[in-house]
Amino acid sequence: MSRSLKSLLVVVTLLAAAGLACLGAAGLIGSHVDASGVLRDPFALIAGGSLLIVASAVVAAGYLLWQGLAACFARKRRFYR
Repeated sequence: MSRSLKSLLVVVTLLAAAGLACLGAAGLIGSHVDASGVLRDPFALIAGGSLLIVASAVVAAGYLLWQGLAACFARKRRFYR
């Protein structure tokens, strides 16, 4: 496995783990309505966790798309030679 693929896997794994940790923390904290009728919930953790999970998916998809395009163009170059 190449060094760039290893580092990409580490980045994607860390992003996804951080996102899941944020969503888990938001679930553990929970939400409630205080005495004055205001909803108290950890919205930043929910939004941040979702963003981190989507970012990990985008990074992984971008890498796979890049590798697919590179392989496609490499095959075309060999074909025309």
